[in-house]
Amino acid sequence: MAQVSTELHEHIDYILDHLIQLWQDLPRVEKEIGQWDLVEQIDYVEEWTPREELRRKLERYAAKGLLGKSQLERYAKLQRLVSENEAILARLRNS
Repeated sequence: MAQVSTELHEHIDYILDHLIQLWQDLPRVEKEIGQWDLVEQIDYVEEWTPREELRRKLERYAAKGLLGKSQLERYAKLQRLVSENEAILARLRNS
């Protein structure tokens, strides 16, 4: 792992926590979103664009070797969640 400042390490932790939670929530959201107000549905789907940019940023950090061991484990978990739930996100975007 490259030398990483405490600030960057904490930023990476934040991104991981945030994205893991969002991707874990997708199955529940898919079940409930039909009960939401239309504006809330649109907002939820549109908010994924900046979330995906965060994921790309995280990918760049990982490619540069900036993630610690526990962060790499959580990054692998995130990648599994994306794989498992990306079809849900695609359905929500297309609805």
